Amino acid sequence: MFSVGKKLGKGGSWWIAIGFFLLTAAPGMWYPALPNILKAQGIEWVLPYAFAVGPFVSLFSPLIFGSMADYRFSAQKLVGTLSLLGAGFLGMAFYALYMGWGAWWYLGFQVLNALLGAPMWSLVSTVTLANVDNAQKKFPLFRVWGSIGWVVAGISVSWMGWDSSPMAGIAAAGIRVVFGLACYMMPDTPPQGKLEEGKPNWRKNLGLDALILFKDRTMRVFLLTTLLFTVPLGAFYMYAPMQLKELGDLHPAASMTLGQVAEIVAMLTLGWLLARGKLRWVLVSALLMGLVRYGLFAFSGWSGELIWIWLGIALHGPCYTFFYITGQILVDRRVDASMRGQAQALLGTLVGGVGGLAGSLLCGWCYATTMGIPHSWVFFWGILALAVVGCTLYFVTGYNNGMPKEAEPKS
Repeated sequence: MFSVGKKLGKGGSWWIAIGFFLLTAAPGMWYPALPNILKAQGIEWVLPYAFAVGPFVSLFSPLIFGSMADYRFSAQKLVGTLSLLGAGFLGMAFYALYMGWGAWWYLGFQVLNALLGAPMWSLVSTVTLANVDNAQKKFPLFRVWGSIGWVVAGISVSWMGWDSSPMAGIAAAGIRVVFGLACYMMPDTPPQGKLEEGKPNWRKNLGLDALILFKDRTMRVFLLTTLLFTVPLGAFYMYAPMQLKELGDLHPAASMTLGQVAEIVAMLTLGWLLARGKLRWVLVSALLMGLVRYGLFAFSGWSGELIWIWLGIALHGPCYTFFYITGQILVDRRVDASMRGQAQALLGTLVGGVGGLAGSLLCGWCYATTMGIPHSWVFFWGILALAVVGCTLYFVTGYNNGMPKEAEPKS
C-alpha cells in the first residue's frame, strides 16, 4: 500500500518518498514543541512573532525560488542547496535559546532559516508532480511519507524528553542536512519555462506571472478560500500544545502527532475519493471537518477533558489532507507545465505567507483578548470556528462547477 516505486539509485522515485519523510521530520521535531519551549525559556510573549517569521518571508521567498525552478535551475538541486544552507541558521536559532541569548537572537536566525526554508514544500511538490504519472492517485502515496516523518519526529521528541527543550530544534537542523543531501538523489527536474532574450524579465524573476491564476474564477475562489481557511489554522500549532499541557497532558508533542496518524489514513484514501467523487465536495468536506475540529477544541476547554481535544487533533489529519493536498493536485492540473513551479509557490505563499502571517498575528491577538476570562478556551476556539463558517459559505457559493476537463477527477 505504501509502495511508490522500485528504484533506489540516483533519480529513483524512492528518494522522493525519503525526501518527504525528512522534509516533515525536521519541523515535526520543533514546531509542535515551540510554544512550550518558549514558555520554559520565560519568553512566551514572543510566540506570535516566532510563528509570524516564516509566513512573513513566505510572502515573497517561494515565488522567487519557484520562478528559479521554472526558468533557471533544476528543482531538486535548488531545494537541496536551500536546505543545506538553512540548516545552519535553524541550528543557531535553537542554540541561541539553549545558551540563553534571548528572543531577538532566536528571531534573527529564524528569519534567515525561513527565508531559505519557505520554498521547500512547493519545490518538492513540483519535483514529485513532474515525475509521476496519474498524480491524483500517486501523489498522496509519496506525500504520506511526510506524515509518517512528522509522527516519528513528534514521538521521538517526547521520548527524548525534549517537549520543552531547545534540543528539539538543534536535532531538527541535523535532519535538514540529511534532507538536503537526499535531494540530490531525486529525479532530475529541469526548468520547463523559457526566458526571452533581450527583454526585461522582472515579472518572471519575481514569480509574478502566477498572479494570472486569479483571472480564472475557479482558481480565484479556491485560492482566496485557502487564504481564509489558513488564518485560523495558525492557532492550531500555536495554542493546541499549550491547551494540552494545561489539561494535564504530559507529552503534548507526541499527542500532536495524532493528526498525522489520521493524515496517513487520509492520504491513502485520497486517490480513491478523487476517482469516485467531485473534487469540489472533497474540499467542502475538509472545510466542515475544520469547523468540527475547532468545536471539539472549544468543548474540551469547557469540559476540561483531554479526549475532546485529542479527537480534534486527530480530525486535523483528514482536514489538512482533503483540502491542501487536493488543492496542490488541482493547481497542478490547471496550469501549464512551464508555470507549475510558480503556481505551487503561489499556493505556498498564500498558505505559509499571507495566511500564516495573518493567522499568527490575529490568533495571537485573539488569544491575548480571551485568556483570563471564564471558559477562555471556549471563546477562543469559538471565534475561530465562526471564521471557518464564513470561509465555507464563500467557497460553496462562489466555486464554479464548470471546471476544465483535465481538472476533474478521473476514474
